[in-house]
Amino acid sequence: MNLPPLFHKFRHSRGYATLAGVAAVSLALISMLTFSLIANMHSFDTQAKAQMKQDYSQKEDAILTALLHIVPNKAIGAMKRHSALSPETYTWETIFEEALTVANAEQSADSTLLTSLDLSDAIIANTGDTTFETVDELVLSPSPPYNGERKLVNGGNWYEYRMLFQSNLYPFIPAPVMLSYNDYQLDQEYPIVSNEKRYVYNYQAYDQIYHKGLKVSSDAYPLYNQLEYPDVRFGYRRPGEKFVAKRNWWTFSLTFGKKDQEKTGLPPVKKTYVLSLYEIPSQVPLSATALMKVGKFEDGTDWENVTLDGSIYADKVETEGIVAMNKGSIAARKSLQLSSSTSINGKILDEDFDEVGKREARALQSDSDFYEASLAGNVGKVAFIPLNPGENFLTPGGDGDRSERISPTGWNYYTRGATRCAMRVEVSEMVSDEVQIPVEIKFRYIDTDGNNQTKKYRRGVSWPTELQPGGDSFPFQTTVLENMRNALVLRMDRFPDFLASIDDAAGVDVNHSVLVRPQHWKETVSLPNIPSLDTDLCVTLRGGKDMTSYQKGFSVVTNMRLYIGETINSVPAPVPANSGLPSDAEYYPPISLFAPEKRFGESTIIENPIALRGQLNSLKNGNSDTFNPLELKTANDSRIASDLLDADLVSIESPAELPPVFMMNWMLTIEEIHR
Repeated sequence: MNLPPLFHKFRHSRGYATLAGVAAVSLALISMLTFSLIANMHSFDTQAKAQMKQDYSQKEDAILTALLHIVPNKAIGAMKRHSALSPETYTWETIFEEALTVANAEQSADSTLLTSLDLSDAIIANTGDTTFETVDELVLSPSPPYNGERKLVNGGNWYEYRMLFQSNLYPFIPAPVMLSYNDYQLDQEYPIVSNEKRYVYNYQAYDQIYHKGLKVSSDAYPLYNQLEYPDVRFGYRRPGEKFVAKRNWWTFSLTFGKKDQEKTGLPPVKKTYVLSLYEIPSQVPLSATALMKVGKFEDGTDWENVTLDGSIYADKVETEGIVAMNKGSIAARKSLQLSSSTSINGKILDEDFDEVGKREARALQSDSDFYEASLAGNVGKVAFIPLNPGENFLTPGGDGDRSERISPTGWNYYTRGATRCAMRVEVSEMVSDEVQIPVEIKFRYIDTDGNNQTKKYRRGVSWPTELQPGGDSFPFQTTVLENMRNALVLRMDRFPDFLASIDDAAGVDVNHSVLVRPQHWKETVSLPNIPSLDTDLCVTLRGGKDMTSYQKGFSVVTNMRLYIGETINSVPAPVPANSGLPSDAEYYPPISLFAPEKRFGESTIIENPIALRGQLNSLKNGNSDTFNPLELKTANDSRIASDLLDADLVSIESPAELPPVFMMNWMLTIEEIHR
């Protein structure tokens, strides 16, 4: 059938219109697809950059965690004899190199892992991976040092004056310490921990720089001052509480992505940190580097008449029965088991406080991360390290010549109480191998020039007995106790006058601690056994009721059994000036006693109550050791009955309460400076 010409024209026009519509729709779809593709590409780019930033953050976190474990080991190594033979082992450069290796901070996937998965030839698409030729491509000190040569860290000491007065840094850094220029140079290269580091004397012009955070006079207490416990989860003390410590610190900056900026398209990420190493003398009511059981005696009897006023710490802590603490916290390095009746300031602690979800729930419900119970493994950027040498604490140990080590302070001197004692009473001869009664002793003391001097005293020549003329002025005598044990008597009330009778001897403000031990390498002198045998020589303390002459306190260290023969330190003394303690506080000179075994009283029968106030520590440090802090014994080796024991266990609050000899802990923290 033939159609009219007009109809043909009409159909042709509709065909053109349809084609235009299809083209328009196609262009719209193509545009939408293009925009979608561009948006997806932008999204992928954003995700890639976010992933790289997260990768940098994870690497940063891994490096900081590694530093917490590496730095204290290097600091210890630098204090040990022969460290000067391989000084490169302990440098900051080596520390950061090892941290990079441990953290695997250069590559997102470990080569060993890739090989094990048969992916050693895989192409890693993470453009944030890099290789540092030298560690200073990642790490650099935030401020040019005093001598102008840029290092990896700035040490927290008074020679770093550029950093201390740098406006974007000084509000965020603590008080610096004072040291010699030679030690300052060491501190740039190594993590130096030393007794030569002391707080800057009172410098009023720059008090806000040199004394920030110090609560008492640095003139009176330059070595350990009163600080505020940092806001960390690990509860050796509570955040904000005053505690006794010295804070060593170093600043450094980490810069990620600088080397790979062209490849990643991201600007470098730079962050600045303060790494702190707190030296913390043992100061809480109960502490141990072993399993410590609190609340019951070994036979299952409940503690009675016991006041716990402060924190408790141990490697492992188990509370049994009712344990009520007035304040503080409970902290452990490895494990913590709480009884259902464990409380702090009236608040019952959760037995399952460390289960998955419990910590997270507490974090959501509280403004603070702190909790009254804490485990070292769950506290973030904090490492707590007790420096307990065990029985070696009771034995002197040499550190060699100063040239043999890096640090000015030797490790044995730092950690062994016996080495730090100013005086020594050493038995050099006994009656016989079978009769361990001293007939000759050597007495070492510090003279007025600060040097060690030694005098020898021998029975029948220069050492009269108690009943012979002049014998009652000697602070050391011999006796046989009621339980038939041979004992060396230490009369603490006689040391001040005895030292004054020696022409060149310094007083008890310097000679404020004594080591008592037998020289077992000498003929007739036996090494004391642990546990002590009836045939061993022992030490008994007498004449210590009034210790007010010892304004800086007094310490006794011995590797023999120690009898506390009479009341010690029951007469209060005036509160020291600038100590941070209330002027009306009840203050006693700080006393510390260290021995493998202690016995209360010399009589085999204890009828009078025993009142104990202070802190109890343990030298036990074995994995299988258990410390029962109130398992105190009498002269006949029986436990002091709970109804005869009154224990007031308190914390040290001021450096004025720190005895001459004490045990030490380190705590490391890392904080970011947000400037």
